[in-house]
Amino acid sequence: MKTITQELLDGLKNADDIKTFLDLHEQDFLSQSLIDYLNELMNEKNITVAQVAKNSGIGEYVYKIFNGERNAKRDTLVAISFGMHLTFEETQLLLRIAKFAILDSRDRRDGIIIYALMHGLSIFECDDLLNNDNLITLV
Repeated sequence: MKTITQELLDGLKNADDIKTFLDLHEQDFLSQSLIDYLNELMNEKNITVAQVAKNSGIGEYVYKIFNGERNAKRDTLVAISFGMHLTFEETQLLLRIAKFAILDSRDRRDGIIIYALMHGLSIFECDDLLNNDNLITLV
């Protein structure tokens, strides 16, 4: 069973030896690649890259991300999460695997994005909410 983040933090704080700690908790670290996670999600959601491209509003660029030709920015991954109909939790993990900041409810823009994800809104509906609040849209 995977260790929760707080337990890992506590373990790091109390560890006498980092090597022993790392070896002991090897299975607890995020080790899946972004592309592998995207493909896993695509299979789970039974969705094609073409559908993700259309639903995310970023079109052909999605193909380059899925085949590893391009690195995605944070907003692009959030758009892809809308395109794949990911949950808030799946989106957060996607951002963590990509080494980006997770969505923060204390940030006004992120709060709107979180609301849109949790309420099943489309990327375009989310962008309308962002635009109405004079914030930078995702696409």
